[in-house]
Amino acid sequence: MTVGDAESEPGEAVEIEREYGLSHRDFDRIFPRVEPDSEKVSERLFELAYADGRTLQIELSVEHLRRLATLKIPYIDIAFRFKGWSAGQRAEFFKKFDRSFQKGGG
Repeated sequence: MTVGDAESEPGEAVEIEREYGLSHRDFDRIFPRVEPDSEKVSERLFELAYADGRTLQIELSVEHLRRLATLKIPYIDIAFRFKGWSAGQRAEFFKKFDRSFQKGGG
């Protein structure tokens, strides 16, 4: 398994982990709009299977709080496990995913 955003061989599994300023509730509310055919396997695990044989597993970490003075900002680490995806397909997925979860203005 490759970790990171590097090029991989077709069919090879690639795992990418990113931190997002989200709560579990935010993710559960927004993600079905991004990928309506996703299956929620458990409280923090989602799976997607595509007709062309590609798969994606998304696992959420426990929810954390970042404290800045009296401000509390939730965040989670999200592990994306791609199987059968090209680097271009992963880039397109993240473009759509990140746009969907973008907060605030410009």
